[in-house]
Amino acid sequence: MELISKLKDKRRKLKGACLVSYILILVSAESHAQTFAEWFSQKKTQIKYLTEQIAALNACETSLKQGYAMMKIEWTAIGNFKNGEFGLHQNYYNSLSQVNPLVKNSTDLPTIHAEQQSIISQFNSVQHLAGLSASEQTYIGLVQQNIIGQCAKDLDDLQTVLTSGDLVMTDDERIKRINQITAVFKDKYLFTCSFCTQIRLLAIQRNQVDQSIQTLNQLYGIN
Repeated sequence: MELISKLKDKRRKLKGACLVSYILILVSAESHAQTFAEWFSQKKTQIKYLTEQIAALNACETSLKQGYAMMKIEWTAIGNFKNGEFGLHQNYYNSLSQVNPLVKNSTDLPTIHAEQQSIISQFNSVQHLAGLSASEQTYIGLVQQNIIGQCAKDLDDLQTVLTSGDLVMTDDERIKRINQITAVFKDKYLFTCSFCTQIRLLAIQRNQVDQSIQTLNQLYGIN
């Protein structure tokens, strides 16, 4: 009986230990289950946040691409406009550097060259006239050099105006400049005519005076 009683006691203790162990296992399992649930919930939350961030980044990337595409179109349009406008201006400037044949043909170059030759000839003709002193001849030479030098400069300026590619001017501006050069050249020609005529008259008068003196000397026998 005592043995049976001991066996029953050990059985009760074993059941109690098993019950405690079972309870501990349940508690532990519940604790682990709760921890896993929390961990899974956190992971789900992180995944949700990451998904939202990726969606936001994709939306931002799409907006940036669309904005860049629009700006690229605008830049291209602006570039085309500027290039087109520059091309129009460049063509216009290139056209201004070309001399209109009508303008060139309207310039009386033969007359200008004839006046130049006349200026040279007139000065040469009075350079060594009888009746002029050495100082007067030197002065005439200086005037001749100055006038012919200015005429050469005028002709160079005229040639520049009439040559394509040298100046950028409208037809009206070229005509105005040609008229100015022609006018100052004409003034030099008229000055030369007047100046040389006065020299000839002065030489003639002096020669006449010398002849009159010589005649009187002969009449009165004065040596």
